Amino acid sequence: MYGNTGKVAYINCTTRVVEEVSLQEDMYKKFIGGSGLAAKLFWDYADFNAAPFSERSVLIFANGPLAGMPLSGTSRMSAVARSPLTGAFAESSCGGYFPPQLKYAGYDGIIITGKCTLPSIIHIAQGSFNIISSEELWGKTIDEAYSTIKERYGGRSRTLIIGPAGENGVAYACILSDAHHAFGRCGLGAIMGSKNIKAIVIEPHQTVIKYFEEQKVKRLIKELTPRIKEYIISQVLHEFGSAGNLEGHMYTGDVPVKNWTSNFNEEMAEKLTGSTLTEKYLTKTGTCAYCIIACKRIVKVDEGPYSIPEGPGPEYETVAALGCLLGSGDLAAVCKAGRLCSEFGLDTISTGATIAWAMEAFERGDLTEKETGGISLQWGDMQTVIDTIIPSIARKEGPLGHLFAQGSKAAAKTIGKDSINYTAQSKGLEAPMHDPRGGGHGHALAYAVSPRGACHVSTAMHFMETGACNYPEIGFEFDLEALTDEKKPETMMLATAIGSIENSACFCQYADRSLTFAEMVGILNAVTGYNYSLQDALDAGWRIYHLKRLINHRFGLKASDDALTDRMLEPARDGEPQGIMINFNGMIQRFYELMNLDHVEGIATIDTLHKYGLEQEAALVWKKGK
Repeated sequence: MYGNTGKVAYINCTTRVVEEVSLQEDMYKKFIGGSGLAAKLFWDYADFNAAPFSERSVLIFANGPLAGMPLSGTSRMSAVARSPLTGAFAESSCGGYFPPQLKYAGYDGIIITGKCTLPSIIHIAQGSFNIISSEELWGKTIDEAYSTIKERYGGRSRTLIIGPAGENGVAYACILSDAHHAFGRCGLGAIMGSKNIKAIVIEPHQTVIKYFEEQKVKRLIKELTPRIKEYIISQVLHEFGSAGNLEGHMYTGDVPVKNWTSNFNEEMAEKLTGSTLTEKYLTKTGTCAYCIIACKRIVKVDEGPYSIPEGPGPEYETVAALGCLLGSGDLAAVCKAGRLCSEFGLDTISTGATIAWAMEAFERGDLTEKETGGISLQWGDMQTVIDTIIPSIARKEGPLGHLFAQGSKAAAKTIGKDSINYTAQSKGLEAPMHDPRGGGHGHALAYAVSPRGACHVSTAMHFMETGACNYPEIGFEFDLEALTDEKKPETMMLATAIGSIENSACFCQYADRSLTFAEMVGILNAVTGYNYSLQDALDAGWRIYHLKRLINHRFGLKASDDALTDRMLEPARDGEPQGIMINFNGMIQRFYELMNLDHVEGIATIDTLHKYGLEQEAALVWKKGK
C-alpha cells in the first residue's frame, strides 16, 4: 500500500484495550482518507443509538494519504463523531504537526470508544498506544496542560488537548493541537472530555513513507512549492493572515455585524483587518509542518486592559466572531477574547455567535437579567465578554454559563419568544463569518446542504463563488455574479465533490488554490496509486458526500433540515447587498434535482447510491426502496 499505512488503532477506554485494525486498499480508494475514511469508519463502528456523550459513542481521527509529504498544505487531518451541538454528523479539520507524526508512527487513524475511569492521556511512542492516568492535568487550561506535557515528554512531542470547556461538556468545545491549531467546530472537545481523555500525545517517529511514484512525487514537490509560495493568496495570508481581506469583505457585505443585523461598518473594518493586526500586535508567524505559507499569527498586546503575552493570535473567523459580530472594533479585546477561547478550548465561531444572539435577545427584552444571573449584555461590551461571559461558558457556571454552553439554537429554544428566528445557524451549527447576502448567494446553499451544518469549508463553494479558483477541465469556468442564484446549484454540485476530495485528501484549501483539479488528482495518484481519472475522483467526492447525508438520515435528519434561519435569509439592511433577496428555495430545489436527492428524505435515491457503490448503505436506509 502506498501513501497510506493500511491500519488504524481502535482504543476502548473502558477496557483499556488497544487493537490494530487493518483496512483494505479498496476502502481507501473509495473514500480517499481523512474525512471520507473517517465517515466510513463511523458508519461501520458507530452505535447510532448512542448519545454524543454516551460511553458507547465513538470519536475518530483520520489522516489523509498526503500526510507526511513535505509539501505545503498536506499536514492536516480530520475528526468525526456525533455532535453534542447538532445531534448529527460532526466533522472538523485541523492542521499542524500531529498528522505527519501519526503517519510516521504507522497509523492512518484512531478510533476511540468507551470511557476512562480517571482523567487520562493517550500516549503514542514507538508505534504503540498506552492509556496513562493524568488527574493532575484535569482542570488545567490548554496552555497549562501543554506546558506540563512538553516538560514530561519532550519538546518534540505533539499533542491534541482539550480545555475546561471540553471537560465540562460545553456543546461547542474544541480540541487544540500544540495549543494553537484547532479542531474547532461541532463540539469534538466535549466528546473527548466525556471519555475522560485530556490529551493525546505522540512522540517523534521516523518512518519512511512509500509513494507509488517516488520520482514523480519529488518532482511535484519541487515544482509546486515555489508556485504555492508566490501565489497572491499565499502572499496575503503570509503577510496579513486570514483576516487580511476583512476590509475588502466588509465593502462587499460579506462580514456579518451585530448578529447579522448589518453588513457594513467601515470604521470597524479598518480597526480589525489583518494589516492592522500585523502592524500593531504581530510578533512573528506560525505554520503547519512543511508549509511555506505561514498564515498563523503570533501576537502580543503589551499594555492596556487587554494585554496578553506572546502567543497564538486570531484568524479571520475569530476576529469577525469576537469583534464585528459583537459590535466591537477593539482589536486588542479580540486578541484577548480569542486567547481566552483557546485556553478554555472553545470554538470561537460558536462562542461569538451565541453571545451575539444573546446580546440581541437582551436588547429586545427576550432575554433578561433573570436568565443571565444579573449580567447585562450590551453591544461592544468586551470587558464583560472577557471577564464574565467566556469564563462562565467554559465552566458552565451560573444561569448564563449553562444557557450559553448549549449553543445558540438550543439556548433560543430554551427562552422561546421566537428568538430562534434571529439565530444564524443551520442544523444547530452556527454559521461562519461570511454572510451569503453579500459574500455570495451560493454560500446560503452551501450552508444549508453541508452535512455538518452551516459551513464554508466542507465544500469548495466559498472559493469558487468568489473567483479564487477555476476548473475548466471538469466544466467549471463560470464567471459567477455574487448576488444572484445564477449557476449556483450547478457550481454547488461540483463544489460538494471538490470539497469532499480536499477534506479527505486533507489538502489545505489555502495551499491548493493555485493548483488545477487535474494537478490535485495527479498528486493523489502519484502518492497512492489510486489511478483515478478526473471522473473517478469526482465520483469519490460525491460518494463521500452522499455517505455523510446517509449518516445524518440515520440520526433523523430529513430534507427539511437543509434550511437557514429567517435572519440569514432576510434582505440585508445596509451596505452593498441592501434589499436584495436570496432565491434560496429555487437554488435548493435545483440542487436536489442535480444530485438526485429525495425531496422528503434528503438522501440520494437508491439508484444514485448504487451508482456510487453504496449498495449496502442504501439497503439499510431505503428499506422500502425508491
